[in-house]
Amino acid sequence: MISIRSSYHPIEAAILWCDLVDYEAEILRVDLSLPGSLLKRFPQWPLLEKSTECIYDAITCGDLPATYLGYPVTLANHVHREYCCIRRADLLVWFLRNFPDQKPAFLFSSNLNHAECISLNAHLVQQADLQASERIIKSLQEELKTTTDEMTALIKLNNELSARLEACGIPSELSEGTHNLLVGAVLEVTLGKSKSGQRQSIYPSQTALVEAITMRFPGMGGLSKHTIDRRFADARRHLAQVLRG
Repeated sequence: MISIRSSYHPIEAAILWCDLVDYEAEILRVDLSLPGSLLKRFPQWPLLEKSTECIYDAITCGDLPATYLGYPVTLANHVHREYCCIRRADLLVWFLRNFPDQKPAFLFSSNLNHAECISLNAHLVQQADLQASERIIKSLQEELKTTTDEMTALIKLNNELSARLEACGIPSELSEGTHNLLVGAVLEVTLGKSKSGQRQSIYPSQTALVEAITMRFPGMGGLSKHTIDRRFADARRHLAQVLRG
């Protein structure tokens, strides 16, 4: 027969699964907190112990949703397992997914095919799937919010670090490009020729300009010939890239 109950304790579901409802009162008197107590008390019904442990294992690993005093049972929320409660819809879906060849009478009707209506079991399966999807969506939304908050914090930190670097005289990537563009433009004007072909500087070449700088500022950090040559080369290359578009 179809059970009209909306929820079950695990041992009640196991009793119905094994079709032992006539012995329910006797079975429920067993202390389920003791491992193997069902098999020891009822060796003639080995499937009862197996079915009960199967349901408990599914709850423990999160495959079968269960509640305790209205709160979801989770891996971090250990409770006395005999007090767990399973919704009929969740139990039905669990059976369909894990035991498709079994149709316990307390969950499945003997006549599920109706030409013009959706069966109650099909509705419950769809409802359970929808609720599971909603839980997944909610979890993903929470993850997205956490990730967004982390990215916002990282952007803020990056801006703060960039401001500190600039204050210390260490150029950021953006200001580095601006500096290279400015230095490249100065070099082009200083060492280049006018439109009429006349030289615009007293320095005939970049080498001469570098030599004049090192002679004017001997031993000054950051103004060695190697450093100036490298920075001038970077500046000219950056200016050429900008001009090419």
